[in-house]
Amino acid sequence: MTQKKTFQQAMISITLLALSLIIITGCKNQSSKTDTKSNSTTLRDDTLKGFLLAGVYFVQGYGGAIPFMDKVKDDINKNAAQKDFLTMLDTAYHHYFIYPYPRSIAEKVDARNTLSSWFQINNQNDFYSFLASLKDSGFQAHYLVCRKALDDNGGLNADISKINFAKYNLPKGSEILLKFIKDHYNKFSSSGIKAWNIGLYVYTVCLGYGAEYIDAQNGKSIIVQMLEEAQKDYPDWKTYYNDFMLGRQFAGTDPSANAAYQKTIDGMLQGDYSAYKYLPLQQ
Repeated sequence: MTQKKTFQQAMISITLLALSLIIITGCKNQSSKTDTKSNSTTLRDDTLKGFLLAGVYFVQGYGGAIPFMDKVKDDINKNAAQKDFLTMLDTAYHHYFIYPYPRSIAEKVDARNTLSSWFQINNQNDFYSFLASLKDSGFQAHYLVCRKALDDNGGLNADISKINFAKYNLPKGSEILLKFIKDHYNKFSSSGIKAWNIGLYVYTVCLGYGAEYIDAQNGKSIIVQMLEEAQKDYPDWKTYYNDFMLGRQFAGTDPSANAAYQKTIDGMLQGDYSAYKYLPLQQ
């Protein structure tokens, strides 16, 4: 899979934005159950659900939603009406989503180079510090400051030219971010762009696993912890990925790829071969 190289330029822009804007600083269970309220069959697999938080990166790496779903369909070679379908779907998604970069000597070198060039992560301590920053502040922190500056000055009707940047410790150039938030003011959920931090966190753990900065079990453990955080803020996958895309745009990450990302998200959240359909975020 060529995903890491495909996203290299995009991730570099994340690092540059972070620096220039001075950002404020379980075990797998493959059993399925019937939800009697909706009369639909669902899976219980928090490990996989945690990796679904960064699923758009993985699906993009496989060429988008349609090629990816075709892979899953070929693996299962069955239709959704058969009784063992969900078990096979769960297994297929584990294959493609749980640490999609298998460990090897070459992968270790590649992953470490990627983390170094994208985020200046050059050792295990840097890796954990970066994860802590994403969890505790990251882009969400800067969004909240910009949002407060707008809200204090009229919200949707704020005149950006009259906002005192020094009062909010906003660096020069923040007009662009303030305008973006104002233009999309009612599209953000109450959680802002926290989903962007979360998705990037899970993706970085996967890179860290390939780089041998974290072992498989500890990686799964902290990803499940991040899942619990996501469940506190987001009622469903659609809301989560809406904020994720707004966060991506806020970060200024490769705008030319926004349409492709949105298309992938729209495709991967629906259809018989979508794990998101059988693993509700709030289950």
